[in-house]
Amino acid sequence: MPIAARRGPIALAYSVLILPGVIAYLFTVSVVVLAADRFWLVDLLTFAWPYMVTVGALFVVAAFVTRRMKAIVIALAGLAVATIPAADVPTVRTAAAAGSGLKVLTANLFVDNGEDPAVFIDLLRRERPDIVVLQETTEAWERALSASGLYPYESSPESRARDDLKVFSALPIRAETELKRAFTEEHAYKQPLRLELDLNGRPLFLYAFHPETPRRLWQWRDRNAYLSAAADAVKGDLEKAPVIVAGDWNTPTWSPFFRGFLKQAGLASTAGGWLQPVTRFSMKLDALAYIGASIDHIAVSPDIFLRAQRVGPAFGSNHLPVIAELTLPET
Repeated sequence: MPIAARRGPIALAYSVLILPGVIAYLFTVSVVVLAADRFWLVDLLTFAWPYMVTVGALFVVAAFVTRRMKAIVIALAGLAVATIPAADVPTVRTAAAAGSGLKVLTANLFVDNGEDPAVFIDLLRRERPDIVVLQETTEAWERALSASGLYPYESSPESRARDDLKVFSALPIRAETELKRAFTEEHAYKQPLRLELDLNGRPLFLYAFHPETPRRLWQWRDRNAYLSAAADAVKGDLEKAPVIVAGDWNTPTWSPFFRGFLKQAGLASTAGGWLQPVTRFSMKLDALAYIGASIDHIAVSPDIFLRAQRVGPAFGSNHLPVIAELTLPET
């Protein structure tokens, strides 16, 4: 009788599946944590990081079932390594603080959105955000939102025509500028939009983001250059007034480039941890579940506190809106 036939199912699973699996898992997550900031394809794995952490948790359970110490130790090590990206994200403070309340909503409208804009306008009426930051804004959606009369101030049509970025605000817009950065990629053109808002006589800087999606190598390089240039600009504004950055970053929370931006700019994310709701999902699978990544973010300066953050309902886009309720300093 072959040796494999004389072994129990748990012992067989250990030697054939569990031990090789936990070794491969530890190797994979270690490579991503150590090298995602240098290699395009490695960084792309961070888009699926919550699923990778879930796989690690399943390996830990399977290792304990086998009662093999080697597999248990390796599985726990792999899971610990996988949680490093989430633990390294600077996050906003949530303690109660006196100050002005401000609600920010960011949403990628999806350029092929076939839904009636009235659905999204109804969402705005219910949520009543003070600032709305939009990406992939078409001319038809811009006209519909402007005609709704919900917001007295909005960014210029040029910013929508140039980068499909649009901002609606209950706060007066003092100034609007396109952040000028040097392009190193042949097809690059995207620029962050910088607005100076009037917050009860004090300035508030708002950055609207929508860098390239890193499907190709040049897009990955340009997205990273976009974030780095914006971080330098934000850092300068941070010395003068509070700063809010919102948009579709095309960068998951667990990417080293998201963490690098926050640290370089001196900002904090309004969302933390590896268990985050999906904001960009596959429309082919949405009948079953929102399968995708968390790439729509709101980040704020250290003097801003978070009251609550949540993901809003679907409105015809392949993105869900992100809503943050903030507390800004009085002085």
